[in-house]
Amino acid sequence: MGSCLDLRKYQSEDSIQDAFSKIVSGGKMGYKTVIERKKIPPKCVGCGRGGDHDQKFCPQCGGKMVVPITNCPGCKVSIDESQKFCTGCGYNLKPTEVSSVAAVPAQ
Repeated sequence: MGSCLDLRKYQSEDSIQDAFSKIVSGGKMGYKTVIERKKIPPKCVGCGRGGDHDQKFCPQCGGKMVVPITNCPGCKVSIDESQKFCTGCGYNLKPTEVSSVAAVPAQ
């Protein structure tokens, strides 16, 4: 029988890498596998255009280039770019920016 429980919170990065190293090396001790992580290209906050990893600003509209998050900062659950809230913990993934009103000096 299968289970619908999400067991990812009980896994650690080291234990996953150690298990993968044992599989790849055929059980040899002391073998360490290097797992390459895919770098996500940044996107423009203004026009949504993708860019290179070294770009800080969009060449089309001048907007800031940011790397979209792939895991919730609160509970580390994998999330979709279109989500506004985490389905695991309710973390606000796209907080609304509060526009600051210029203060008028008192006379």
